Amino acid sequence: MSAQLTLYTAFPSRGNNVLWMLEECEARYEVVPLALGAALKTPEFLAINPMGKVPALKHGEAVITETVAILSYLAELHPHKQLIPAAGTPERGAYYRWLCLALHLEYAAFDRWRGVHNTPEQRIAIGYGDFDTLLATLKNHLQGRDYIVGQQFSALDVYYSGLLAFLIHRAQAIPADPLLLAYMQRHLARPAFARAEQMSA
Repeated sequence: MSAQLTLYTAFPSRGNNVLWMLEECEARYEVVPLALGAALKTPEFLAINPMGKVPALKHGEAVITETVAILSYLAELHPHKQLIPAAGTPERGAYYRWLCLALHLEYAAFDRWRGVHNTPEQRIAIGYGDFDTLLATLKNHLQGRDYIVGQQFSALDVYYSGLLAFLIHRAQAIPADPLLLAYMQRHLARPAFARAEQMSA
């Protein structure tokens, strides 16, 4: 990997998860810190991400946005770290499934946080269906498991752990369930997370 990795982020933000992933990969990278608000709407940054959102990762001429996309890209960029299941395996299929369900969980929880109440007809149309069923699906999946997929830590564990930490402790959109707390805290105890936290403090 010869091209420079540059992370555009703000502290705190979803970019903290990308910083953690970069540390898991032991990657060489540069961080461009930005303030939330007007700094993300400048012509210079909008040329990187027209959405005016962080994180964004530049790798040479490539620009990757959206946290789970960045985490998966970094996992594939550092195959020796084995942070994504091998292509063409059942575990890789499970990775994609739980990646998409993570996005559903985030927005189901944000809907609840914002006091959005969906009708039965809306629940049929909405990808996540309803919050309670989605959360129960995650909790049932985690019973007896250390990791979201397979038998080892992956980029999805970075995403889920960071997401659960935000939704439980900051947004208080998800109850502090012992099963979810144990899963999250197991991964937040990793040295790479501690290094990322030091840099984002």
